[in-house]
Amino acid sequence: MKKLYILASLAVAAASLTSCEADKEPVYVEPAEKVFALSAPAEDDNIVLAPGQVVELTAVAPDYGIPLVTTYSVDLTLADEFIEANEETGTEANYITLTPKQPTKTAIELDDKDVTTAICQLLGINTFKEFEDADVQPQKVTVRANARIPSIASSNCVSNNVVLPSVTPYNPYPEVGRTIYIVGALTGWGVDAATPESFAKWGLNETGVGTNIYVGAFDMPAGKTEFRFYTELGSWGENGQLPSIGPKPNDGEKVEVTFTEEAVKHTAVPGKGSWYTPETWEGGYVTFTVDMTDKDAITVTMQKGNWDTSKLDFIYIVGDCSAWSVDAPNAEEIYANYKLYDWDGNGVYYATFEVAKGKANFRFYTELGSWGEDGKLPSIGAKPNDSSTEIALTDGVYSGACVEGKGNWSIPAWEGGKMKFTVDVPNMTVKFEAVE
Repeated sequence: MKKLYILASLAVAAASLTSCEADKEPVYVEPAEKVFALSAPAEDDNIVLAPGQVVELTAVAPDYGIPLVTTYSVDLTLADEFIEANEETGTEANYITLTPKQPTKTAIELDDKDVTTAICQLLGINTFKEFEDADVQPQKVTVRANARIPSIASSNCVSNNVVLPSVTPYNPYPEVGRTIYIVGALTGWGVDAATPESFAKWGLNETGVGTNIYVGAFDMPAGKTEFRFYTELGSWGENGQLPSIGPKPNDGEKVEVTFTEEAVKHTAVPGKGSWYTPETWEGGYVTFTVDMTDKDAITVTMQKGNWDTSKLDFIYIVGDCSAWSVDAPNAEEIYANYKLYDWDGNGVYYATFEVAKGKANFRFYTELGSWGEDGKLPSIGAKPNDSSTEIALTDGVYSGACVEGKGNWSIPAWEGGKMKFTVDVPNMTVKFEAVE
């Protein structure tokens, strides 16, 4: 009888142990092998990149013991093997890292523009013209994927290398617009001996590729000043014909103009007539817009002041009010509308932006591409180190010092609206103003 009790107790204990094992929660396990599988579709032996498509790769997620959200990135190189950066030897990495369209999916999709831009940069091609001149051929591309669980360093894994035998890139860079030129007393005339290099500061730049609208601002000397425009340099041209554009077709025909704060549109024709300012003109910047979209109805708009940003120095505002994307491949595109310009050529940059409530957290950058280091350019902030400094506007205005470094300004009480930002680089001061 005692033996039966003992056997029964053992059975209960065994059942209890089995139940405990079953109740245990699965736990994270660091992968013993830091490698996971990556493959490319077989039909992608020859990839011809084009806008709007994706490059597809397939990953088998690393085994972490439990299902966790895993993020992926992809390294791309034109070499057979990947070389890591090494500060001691001065070696640079030979690859570029791309972010998939949906970073948490094992069905990895890379944007065509990201891929073609990376190939171009690895080939040393960074402009539209460089691509056109390079006669770029299909490239053998080697890729690998990286997997990680955010905040768990031990989860980092790298895939096998996958070779894409033939990838044909396209030109990802915008074509540079055309240029026309102002010619007259301010240039010393001289169009017959001029070159695009010697007349670079007298150029009006096309507002976009193929728009045939040109904008430029120039410091017009005081008193009587004659001028007209040229679509090409090297020849004075003929009456009534391009490359010259003026108010009248014939050389010697002149029309007086007065520059005002309001933009005034004037008719123009192919030919060698000139505009001129009166003796009372006090001098100063004038912005010209030459619209040649209709060759039979050319117009030239003139407005007192400098409204052309194409030749001005600028810095960027970076933060919640714009974006935290300084090192993104398309950073120039992201920050295209977040520039502060040096309008007066004195190192003082200013612009007005719409800042939503809760988004007044920012600093400034002199260039994009890298977050930089504490206490150094390209970042200009409230403090040298990466930190946040809370400030308040008094009667709608804040003025203070700035330094080279990564400290942010934060305005917690900002209720939203327009704010004018001024950064005085020579004196290293800032001013932030609420704008009605």
